[in-house]
Formats: sequence, C-alpha cells, structure tokens
Amino acid sequence: MKLRIVMLTIALAFCSANVYSAFDYLRAAEGVSYSHSHVQRTGGQLIEDPNSETGHSWVNTKLTNIEETNRIPLEKGHGFHVQLLLFTLPAETKAVEVSITHPRMVLPSGEILTNQTGSIPAQNAGMGFPEASFTYTLDEDYELVEGDWVITFTHQGDELFQITFTTYK
Repeated sequence: MKLRIVMLTIALAFCSANVYSAFDYLRAAEGVSYSHSHVQRTGGQLIEDPNSETGHSWVNTKLTNIEETNRIPLEKGHGFHVQLLLFTLPAETKAVEVSITHPRMVLPSGEILTNQTGSIPAQNAGMGFPEASFTYTLDEDYELVEGDWVITFTHQGDELFQITFTTYK
C-alpha cells in the first residue's frame, strides 16, 4: 500500500512539473499570469477596414517573437505582444476591454490621437479560466513616435492588468 502511495505521489509530481514547465515563462500579478515580448510582423495583406483609424488593417500576418522585453524599436512591422491567463475570471468570459495610452500621434486627417480603446476576445484556457492575447505592430509613419505605451486590461470596469512598453529610436 505504501508503495502505491509513493508511486502515485511521484506520478503526480511529474504531471505537476510538466504543467508548470509549460507556463514557466509567465509572470504572476494579482490573479493574472502573463508573458510579453517584442514581435515583428512578417507577411500578410493590407486590406480596407472602415473600422480602423487609417481605413485599412493587416490580415493573415505572421508574428515572430524577437525577445522578451518592454523596449520596442521604432521600426515598421515591429510591435509588442501580451498573453494573459486570467485566473480570477470565469472560464466562460467572452471578452476583456483594453485601453492604450500612447505618445501623441498625428493621423493623416490631422486628428491627434493619444489613446485607443477596444475589446479583445477571451477564450477558455481549458483549465477553468480564460486567456486573452493582444498584439500591436507599428505599421504607419505616424505611429513611429518615442515614448511609453501603457496598456490596461479590464473586465466589467475592474482593472485586471497593466503593462508599459517603451518605443525608442
């Protein structure tokens, strides 16, 4: 009987180690685990999108992780990615809100933009909580401005997580 308990304990330890090793790149912050990185967009197609600030968006793009960092060079096609595991939200959560405060940009229309808001989908992570990811790439000349990009994720008015990326020349 003792041998079965020992073998079961060893088996559970290996399973736990495997589960946690899959997430060892994540950082924990008050009910949220996250990873973040500098990414580069490669390929894709620029299409008309009346819902975007510029009237077009990229689709069918591929992203390459460059490195885990909060510093992003001001080069077209480069940007940032955040992956969240939201332990405090129910698994059936469908979306979270995202708010971005960024350096002053002057759009082609002359409008000045310093923040953007929207909603991003959340999906069941298969472990009883949702996950969400957010990627932003610098694709327009007016986006190539130095400074801090503060990204805040909320759900039903409650702040879940905030991270800052700094763009530099």
